[in-house]
Amino acid sequence: MNIHISRRVFSFALALVLGILSIGGLTTVAQEATPEASPVAGGSIEMLGLVESAGPLTLEALQALPQQSVDVTYQSGNGEQQHSYTGVLLSDALDLVGVAVDPDVRNDQLHLVALFTANDGYQVVISLGEIDPGFGGAPMLLAWEEDGALLEGEDGPLRLIVPGDVRGGRYISGIVSIEIIRVAEAGAH
Repeated sequence: MNIHISRRVFSFALALVLGILSIGGLTTVAQEATPEASPVAGGSIEMLGLVESAGPLTLEALQALPQQSVDVTYQSGNGEQQHSYTGVLLSDALDLVGVAVDPDVRNDQLHLVALFTANDGYQVVISLGEIDPGFGGAPMLLAWEEDGALLEGEDGPLRLIVPGDVRGGRYISGIVSIEIIRVAEAGAH
């Protein structure tokens, strides 16, 4: 018997399972189902979940923020990669759309993660505490340029750059959405 599951059904089932599955004492609470991966029109990505300005975030809006450039070296399936990227700090991009933190919860940003989805369905999670200037302060970039050329086609409009990572698994290309999700502690007393 051959069973075929559509990407939309799989994404919904994955979001449902993640919403109820308890792993290592942590339970994720899904605010919205992860969108079906698809090419993004007009040089924008979709902002979802716990953000004050949900909806499209344009490349033009990001390029109006202070730009950063970084040279990185990391290992990929094709061997060592060395590139120069230009973009904006991920923390600045999230400030632009406004992460919806609960002011009544101590250090609420430490309970949040950003789920990045690429146009091929590949997903990566980053803890907001990791990039928050008051905590980890990691200078992760949302880059639109690699080695002086705009990221286009399957690689564009944006790529997450994670300086300091030895392996390139979190260097997700072709980002179509970023969803902010709350991770709640299971069995909290």
